[in-house]
Formats: sequence, structure tokens, C-alpha cells
Amino acid sequence: MTYFIAAKLKKWLMPNVQDKRIVIYDRIDTLWGIMSKKQGVFAEFFAVLGALNYAKIHQAAEVSVQFSTDIYLDKSIGNNWWDYFFEPVMMINPTPVPSQEIHFNNPFYFYGKYGWNLSWSRAICSDTREKPYPIESPTEMKLAAALTKQYIRVKPHIMEKVDQFWTSKLKNNEFVIGIHFRGTDKKRLYPYKSPSYTVFEHLIESTLTKYQPSSYRIFIASDETEFIEWAISKYEDNVFYLNHAPRLSASDKAASRGGTHKSKLFSNYDKGETAVMDCLLLSKCNYLIKNRSSLSDISLAFNEKLDWTLVLDDYTCYSSKK
Repeated sequence: MTYFIAAKLKKWLMPNVQDKRIVIYDRIDTLWGIMSKKQGVFAEFFAVLGALNYAKIHQAAEVSVQFSTDIYLDKSIGNNWWDYFFEPVMMINPTPVPSQEIHFNNPFYFYGKYGWNLSWSRAICSDTREKPYPIESPTEMKLAAALTKQYIRVKPHIMEKVDQFWTSKLKNNEFVIGIHFRGTDKKRLYPYKSPSYTVFEHLIESTLTKYQPSSYRIFIASDETEFIEWAISKYEDNVFYLNHAPRLSASDKAASRGGTHKSKLFSNYDKGETAVMDCLLLSKCNYLIKNRSSLSDISLAFNEKLDWTLVLDDYTCYSSKK
């Protein structure tokens, strides 16, 4: 009921944006994090997609992204962390000069800083608390992929790093299974615990049995050190990953409180850059096995042909192909 009332109220209060530039902001902690919290790169990426979709529907001229929360901000590089990794201005309806800027920094607007911001879930997909995206979301996945392809531009220096890493690790046309294990604080979301490593082992083996590649590699993106260690112990030299990506131990109290992306132990820029690189590298794989995370959800937007399995818990998995 609260969701319904908030969504209706915000929709009624949203401004006229036709032929105007929309300026959107990343979320902040509101009322000590009770109403809204700072988000990771790809939760905010979904908000950008929501704003792009809103701009198209309402004939806005442009969308400008201004993200400045201190999770990723490095003022020595710039005051907009989105601009470190992606082009910050996206043209929707070409006009000589947008007639006006509309800043979505009002508490009653979507795509803004403040509490009860329903931006990405309101615009892209339905309630995801117990059935997370991309489960049963074919229409939303197509929309996310279309918006990403049309408007999102990764900065050239990021793409260069991704391509160099990929080619340096692979020989010929090896089959690559992408694994995204999002640990640390993700257990605070439904189903309130991380899936066991043995589920991922079973899915890796079943994928290899199904596709029967002559040679294979496993690319792993994970914020949890134990998962990387487990994978190396099982699959040895077949495993590769970004060595410099920030990770925490599952036993670290800071990991369960705020996750790696909110930890002050790591460089803000490195947290953002390696997250973007992990997302893009997963999108280059031949098959993706993941648990719930916006990072690997967006990998599917960058490569809509990528088949996937989502591990919800030890007993529940969903796949793009039955």
C-alpha cells in the first residue's frame, strides 16, 4: 500500500519535461538510512535507465547524470563519479538547445536524492523483493537492453582495459563461464542468506556437460575472498578474475554491514572501476551463473543474448533456458 501511494503521489507531482534537460542525482542516506540509502553503481545504473525511459515517454531533450555520493567519488578526478566510467549526458530528442534544466532533486520526484525513491523498480520492473529481476522479466530485460544499447556509452579507457584483460587471459575461442557471487551484505536481502558454493559447483558442471566445450575458462566476479579461494581450489588454472578488485572476508563484520562497495578500506575510484569492468567482462562470457545483484543484471543489458542461471538459494534456481 505504501509503495502504491508513494508511486501515485510522485507521478502526480512530476514536472513537465518536454524539450527540457533532466538532471538526475544518486541517492543519499535519508533519515539515517531508514527511508533511502546510498546505492552501488548498478542500482544507480537502473535508476539511469528509468530516467531514460521516462525522458523518452515524456519527450525530454536530454538526460544529464550528476552522481556525487562519497562511495565512489574521487575529487582529484572530478565531481561526478558517473562521468569516470560513462558519458554523463544522453540526448533523447535532438533540439538546438534544451529550453530549460529540470533538476530532479525534489523529495517528491523520481530519480533524485531523497527518501522513498522508487526510481528503478518503478520504471524498469515490478516488486523485486522476493522474485528479483531478471526472473519472469522478459519485457523489462528487453527494455533495459534497448536503453543501454541506445544511450549508455562506456568511456574508452574503461573499454580498453576490459578488452586488454580479456584477450590477455584467453586463447583462441575458449568457452567462458561467467560466475558472479555477490556475498558480504547481500545476505540482508531475501532469502536472507548467501547460496552455498556447492550450488555453483553443480551449475558449472551441468553447464560444461550441456555445452561440452573442448576447452573452457571460468571468469569470476565476487566481493568475497573465500569464494575466489574456493573456486581456485576446485578449478585451478581455469579460473581468472580481476586481481585488484576490492574484496572482503565473509567473516568481516564490515562486509555484512555495508558490503565492499561501502567500505573505506578501498579506493573509491577502484571500487567503481572494477565493478564496471566486472559487469562488462561478465557480459562477454558464453554463459552466466549469478546470484541476485544489479551488477550482473546489467551484464545482461549489455549482452541480451547471454544465457543465464540465477541462484536464489540452495533450492531455487531460475534459468533463461529450460
